[in-house]
Order: sequence, then C-alpha cells, then structure tokens
Amino acid sequence: MLELTRHPMKIAHLNLRTEIHGDEEVSCVDITLKFHVPNSALNDLAAGLRETVYSVGTDDLLGPDADHLTHVKYPQLGTLNWAGMYSGVALHVHSGNGKAKDDLTFSKAVWSRLKTKPLEGGTCECSARAQVQPTTDEAAKLFGLLQHEVPVSLDTTNARSADGDDE
Repeated sequence: MLELTRHPMKIAHLNLRTEIHGDEEVSCVDITLKFHVPNSALNDLAAGLRETVYSVGTDDLLGPDADHLTHVKYPQLGTLNWAGMYSGVALHVHSGNGKAKDDLTFSKAVWSRLKTKPLEGGTCECSARAQVQPTTDEAAKLFGLLQHEVPVSLDTTNARSADGDDE
C-alpha cells in the first residue's frame, strides 16, 4: 500500500453526501485526489510490479542501468485499476501554510479506487478516492482547496482491508 509524506496532490473532485450510521445521519465527503509518483511506488502495491510494467530504457544518456527502469513495456494496458478498499488510513492535508493546527487530519479515512497510469520516463499518473467524515468547518476548508494542489500525507500503518480481502 502507498505510504506518502507531504506529497503534492490535486484535490480534483469532492462529492458531499450523507451516510446512515444506526439512526444517525453522518456527513461524508468523497475526495478524488490526483498525483504523480515515481514508478518505484508500484512495488509498494505488490513486490515486482515495477519490473513487470517497466524495462530499462534504451535512450538513457548514462547507458543501460538495471535499476533505472524508464520504458513502459506494455503501453496497451493503459491505466491500471488497483482493486481494494482500505479503512483506517490516516489522511493529512497540509493546508495550514506551515501551521499544523490549520491542517486537515482524517485518522479514519477509507482509501480506494486507486488508478495508476505508467508513463515513459519512470513516473506514474495516479488518482484515488478518500472517504472522510469532516466537520462543517473541515468540509468548507476542503471546498476551498478544490482544484488546488496541496501536500498530503498518507499513513497506512493502521490500514486494513475494508472489502473482505486479507491483503
């Protein structure tokens, strides 16, 4: 699973909704995040995935290097959809201009719908959904960040599969 610290992400879309928890209605927001990661992050999803998708580039100025995988082997695959939903993910949106007290922290986010598109050169274009239960003030702050790129930390230390898979 991805573990990111202060990684630039664009808040691309927000879906405000309610959920029923027992007899109570709870405000929820689905956040669509878009970001780029180095292709080495593929091995955080599954060991050997990077080597499956990428090969050594032939146009490397430094010559062939087995650790420098930059060529997409199968561009026909397009975007790869990563199945799985994980609860207990800590999502920290560093929006406080250096003041931690103004940041948004969601310790029980649900992370899902990860999509990654391998790109030539060794990076992957990604998108994912984070489901959170913000306060009214936090929801307003999220709305103000819509279509902006902000640093986001993703802590999966306490994450567990929320869809019944034991991964």
